[in-house]
Amino acid sequence: MAYFPNATNKYEDLKSLVKRRNRRLLSLFKHNGFNVRLIGDPQKPAVIWDEEYCISGYAKNFDFHFTSQPFDGEVILTVKLTESIATTRVEIEEALETAEHRKVFKVVLDKTNDLYLVGYNYIDPENSVGRYPVFAKHKPKIYFTEDKAVEIADSLSELGYPVKVI
Repeated sequence: MAYFPNATNKYEDLKSLVKRRNRRLLSLFKHNGFNVRLIGDPQKPAVIWDEEYCISGYAKNFDFHFTSQPFDGEVILTVKLTESIATTRVEIEEALETAEHRKVFKVVLDKTNDLYLVGYNYIDPENSVGRYPVFAKHKPKIYFTEDKAVEIADSLSELGYPVKVI
């Protein structure tokens, strides 16, 4: 078994280490009153803010680095992801206001404005037959480009679902 420098003991594996780091990352924002969730690869999670923006920054080990812009921006604030939150809401707000963030897109049932595409189910899940969309009020499926969201919306429209991209 591999040993990781931030592990609580020498037997903690990478999966539990990443899980602990991501809990602390969520705690950093939620403790300071921000509505966020993590999506994507647990080792490189995207932080979605108010279901509207992907925060510019990245988690590395037990640090979160706020960057000035997505992908290749310079680091403007580094926060240690510890059990007790030492960073204030004001510090986070300053970092968020200074940076440029990516807008994210969602597919919503037209005229409801609160039922979002959250995923897909299958009539026969074992054989992946009969795929159909699932709509709900929480945790919408996030698209990082408008083109991809429009492509999905168009395919759902062709199946008779009245949807739009927001």
